[in-house]
Amino acid sequence: MTWKKVEKNILETTNFLKNNIELSPYTQNDPIKCNNCLFRMISILIVSGKINTTKINYEQNKIWNFKKYKHGPEKNSTKPHGAIWHNNMMNMIKNYFEHHCLNVYSEPNLHYGQADLYVKEISTYIEVGSINLYKLYLNFSFMSECKILIVPSDFYSVEFKM
Repeated sequence: MTWKKVEKNILETTNFLKNNIELSPYTQNDPIKCNNCLFRMISILIVSGKINTTKINYEQNKIWNFKKYKHGPEKNSTKPHGAIWHNNMMNMIKNYFEHHCLNVYSEPNLHYGQADLYVKEISTYIEVGSINLYKLYLNFSFMSECKILIVPSDFYSVEFKM
């Protein structure tokens, strides 16, 4: 591949990431504060083939929703995780995987930080809503043979396979 083609692929990948990932407003402890730099470094990992990326489009939560799901926060829940939308989405996703007889763990450790959910049998970490870009970059750099699924909205998810 020519340098020009590689740079074009990096730019297209960077634009894809910028348009499909909602960034966390909390970056005060990040040693790299340049989002453009982090987007570029993640894009290089994708373009080089270390990570495969897929955008999964669906109707409003149709992929996660099934008739046995109880809408709203769980009654036994002591403290909701994050905002109402975030908590409800986490419950919906957790119930979806549990309905398919998979084990789901809340707030599992990553190489750096924690994810919202983890599905052990398919080695998938799930982030709901916004995500810290530095945390994402570090985890992409040091983790392997797993997936990170980012669910930033009711209408799509972005899957990263390492």
